[in-house]
Amino acid sequence: MNFGFQLRLRCFGRDEKGAAAVEFALVAVFIMVPLLLGSVDLIDAMNANSRTQNVAASLADVVARDTEVSNDEVAGYWDALEVLIYPNNATDVEVRITSIRIVNATTATVVWSEGHGMTALNAGSSVTGLAAAMMNPGTSIIMAESSYTYETPMGFLFEDGITFRHKAYRRSRLVDPIPRVS
Repeated sequence: MNFGFQLRLRCFGRDEKGAAAVEFALVAVFIMVPLLLGSVDLIDAMNANSRTQNVAASLADVVARDTEVSNDEVAGYWDALEVLIYPNNATDVEVRITSIRIVNATTATVVWSEGHGMTALNAGSSVTGLAAAMMNPGTSIIMAESSYTYETPMGFLFEDGITFRHKAYRRSRLVDPIPRVS
């Protein structure tokens, strides 16, 4: 081997210029990779939460515009879940649509309820937790609830998944209350 080349190689090995940059590059990988994976999980989870909220709001809005709800329409609502939750899996979405009659300023009862993966409420049962502004006697509201258990693609932030739950309320627009027909 050439003596000049060996001398340059030894000098290169003893030179400490740039050592901090190399150390930083090695350490930065351990900081940047988890940050990247965590941000992918977080952004995807936020999108899934938004879609779950959109499911409740959209279903409540569509039902509130109707004059009656039939079996075919309910089947159509469940079919619409595929589009509303896309690209997430619609089979993992649980939904309940409930028509609620406001009896007086403190009492509200279920007129009818339909569930998809979520148990329907019994007609005539009492509804609690409604805001005082909703409690206008003689009126009715549509309540749509959605629940979606989200599994992250990376499994980095939410190892066991996270469940998003949303409720949306809309006033019946055309008839009060909206009847449920066969």
